[in-house]
Amino acid sequence: MGAFHPDSEFMQALGRVADYVILNVLCVLFSLPIVTAGAAMTAKYYVSMKMVRGEEPAVLSAFWSSFRQNLKQATCIWVPFLVILLVLAWDWYSVVYGSSQSMPQAGKILLLVLTLLVCMVAYAVFPFLARFEMSTGEALKGAMVFCFLNLPKMLVILLVISLPYVLALWYIEWALGLWFFITTVSLYYISKMFVKEFKKIEKEEQLS
Repeated sequence: MGAFHPDSEFMQALGRVADYVILNVLCVLFSLPIVTAGAAMTAKYYVSMKMVRGEEPAVLSAFWSSFRQNLKQATCIWVPFLVILLVLAWDWYSVVYGSSQSMPQAGKILLLVLTLLVCMVAYAVFPFLARFEMSTGEALKGAMVFCFLNLPKMLVILLVISLPYVLALWYIEWALGLWFFITTVSLYYISKMFVKEFKKIEKEEQLS
């Protein structure tokens, strides 16, 4: 069987890469109204985690189904986070350029810790919605506990998802290519991490 045969491992791997690219593009497109970004993130991880588990979902229909099903709950979670993130962004602007430049070092460290915690929980809550049927309170609690138990991994995730945008500022001519490459690779490995950790949670629930 040749490498370019439709059933070859190479072509299957190439198709899987294309699916991850499509997922990232769909997530961006469905996030354009801003308020729907939570539902788009949930749908992205719903499909990507299925792929990591060896399932073969139809990417477009599975994404749309999850987006529609989780739109209300994910939006109710995302909008307050969006407001908090905007407030934190304004605080950082004030610290760097505005009236808060004289803030004590301890205050800046506290603001940094708060920003990281909010970003981690805001990111982790949507894979929880994608994997489990739970109330909003349960999803937020689960995401917070998950972030504390997996703090180093979540910090790495924040770094990785920020990387294409930071690099784009330095290499503007390569921005699109960097975005496609980094987001595709990171989506696979981040989804793999969530699947592995969620399996532990599911085993603990079965034993309890």
